[in-house]
Amino acid sequence: MTATVPLPLVSALLELERAVGRLAEAVRDPARRERLWADAARRDAVAAARLDGAAVDPTDFLVATVAPELVPPARRATGIAAHALWSGVRLAQGKVRRPAPPPPFELTAPAGPAKPNDGPLGAASAAWRAVAELEAPDDGDAPFAEDAPAPLTPLPEPWTVAWLERLWCATQDGVSGRAADRLPPHEERQAGALLDRVEGLLGEPGLVGGIEALGYLLRPAPVARVAPWAVPLARLAAPALLARAARVPEVWLPAAPVLLAERTAARLAAGGADLDWRIWLAGALTAAAHAERRRADELDAMAAAWRQNAGTRRRNSRLPEVLDGLFEHPAFTVRRLQRRLATTFRGAQLIVDELVEAGVVREVTQRALDRVYVAVDLMP
Repeated sequence: MTATVPLPLVSALLELERAVGRLAEAVRDPARRERLWADAARRDAVAAARLDGAAVDPTDFLVATVAPELVPPARRATGIAAHALWSGVRLAQGKVRRPAPPPPFELTAPAGPAKPNDGPLGAASAAWRAVAELEAPDDGDAPFAEDAPAPLTPLPEPWTVAWLERLWCATQDGVSGRAADRLPPHEERQAGALLDRVEGLLGEPGLVGGIEALGYLLRPAPVARVAPWAVPLARLAAPALLARAARVPEVWLPAAPVLLAERTAARLAAGGADLDWRIWLAGALTAAAHAERRRADELDAMAAAWRQNAGTRRRNSRLPEVLDGLFEHPAFTVRRLQRRLATTFRGAQLIVDELVEAGVVREVTQRALDRVYVAVDLMP
C-alpha cells in the first residue's frame, strides 16, 4: 500500500482483504462456488430492483425466470424488471450468454445444456415434441417457445465497451420497457469514459485502487458520479471489479444487497468526505463477505436437509440430480424439468410430486395450466 493512504482506510482495507480471502477459501470447491454464485445472483437482482424503486415480490421474480407471462398482470412489470437485472448479473458472472433469435417455426434440442453451436434438430426434435405432448395430461404445463435452447452469441471481453453494452442490452427490455441492440452513441462515449476512469483508479495497488473504483461506481444518488443510465450496470459489475482488484476470481460479492440493507447509512456516508465514504464501503463489504460465507454454509445445510427429507428413493431415481439442480433453477414447470432430464412427462411429474411431498418445493401460480413450482428455501 502507498504511504499516502490514511491509516483508518488501511485498517478497513486489511479487514476487507482478510474477509475476501476467507470467502475465497470457503468456495474453493467448484460445486459449492456455483451454488453460492447462483444464489447471490438472485439476491443481487431483487435488491437492485428495489434500489431502483420496484417493489419486487420474490415469488413473482422466480416465476418470471420461467416465463414472464405467468406473473399476474398487476405485478408483472416489477417481476420482469428483477428478472432482467438477474439476466445482467448472470452475464456479468459469465454464466449466461444472450441468445440469438431462433429461426422461425423450427424446434431446437429438447434436452441438455445449450452450447455455442447448438442448432435445430428438425424432424427428430419435432417427433420428440409430438411424443411429449401425447404423454402430457390435459392439465399439465404447456410448452413455451423459450424453453428450447437457442444458438448463443459469445460474451465480449470483460471491461470493454462491448461488455458493458451487452449488460445494458440484457437489462433494458425488462427495466425500461424498450429492447435495445446497442448503446446510443452518447452513452457509448460515456461507457468508454467510465471504463477509462475505472482503469485509472485501479492503477493504485491492490484494494486501494479497488475501493477507489468501487466508491466511484457505487456512490448513491444524489452524489453518484456515474451517468444515471449506468448506475444499474455499475452495481452489476461491482462484484467483478472487486474480484479483479483482489485477484480472487472465485469470489462474487453482490453489492446491491449491501446498499439496500444499509441504505440510510450509505447515503450518509456518501454525503460526507471521500475518505469517509471509502471507509464505510470497505466495512460494509467486509460484513457482506462474512455473510456470504455463512450463506455458503446455509446452502450446504439446505442440501443435506433436502436429501434427508426426501428419504431413501429407488436406486435409479433422478431425484438427487434434481435437488442439486434446484440451486441454479429454483423455479420450474414440469415441462421444463422433463426437458432438462430428457425423461417422460410422467417421470418428471412423479419427481415433482416427491419434491412437494418432502416440502422442498411448492406450487405458486395457482393455475390449472402452466403451473410453476418453487424451492421455498431459495426465495431471494
